[in-house]
Amino acid sequence: MITDAIEKLQNATLFKGLNEFQLEKICSKSKLISFAKDEIIFCQGDEANAFFLIIQGWVSIIKENAKAEQSVLHVFKDGESFAEPAALVIGRYPANAYAASSCVLLEIKLTALRKMIQEDPDIAMRIIARLSGQLNTLVNEFEQYKTMCVPRRLAIFLLELIEQHSDEKSVELPFNKTVLAAHLGVQPGTLSRAFNQLTEYGVISDRSSHIVFEDIECLQEYVNSSV
Repeated sequence: MITDAIEKLQNATLFKGLNEFQLEKICSKSKLISFAKDEIIFCQGDEANAFFLIIQGWVSIIKENAKAEQSVLHVFKDGESFAEPAALVIGRYPANAYAASSCVLLEIKLTALRKMIQEDPDIAMRIIARLSGQLNTLVNEFEQYKTMCVPRRLAIFLLELIEQHSDEKSVELPFNKTVLAAHLGVQPGTLSRAFNQLTEYGVISDRSSHIVFEDIECLQEYVNSSV
């Protein structure tokens, strides 16, 4: 699992510029923690003394208003990090984090990272350089994603999901369809219509989380040919 954590760190945007020794050092000062599905990771308003890298699973960020109404802000997947702004800048978590599926996280304590930077300032310089270089790329990718039609967004998500189950023709969604709609940035009704449109490309879905792929190649051709 530690080897997997180092590999995930190496590919995470925040740490991609670090060398192997620096990555191993961060891992040695961090802690692997596991959560069951729907278990809370941190609460809105808690002191933000750490941020996290997802080694396995999915995490949803949920904002609660004064009326206790909840909105899904974002869903993070395997290999992505979250809560960095809260830990590095804000000081408190501005929303709740839940395990959208069973998950394993690498908890990176802010105090440990600060100490490592004091001992090796090159870590901070490499992180800053990487973030600066990635900013425009991320903005462009975000704009391209938001201009995609919803069925294509859904198709891309489903193809990424089935890649993790290469010997199978069906999968279970890692979370419910309400969370999936929030992850894709659409309303639940729009998501339902997108699923209906993908039946033409061999995607079969009912009201449950079970998805059957009758023709994966057809779905891939649809994604590749869409504009």
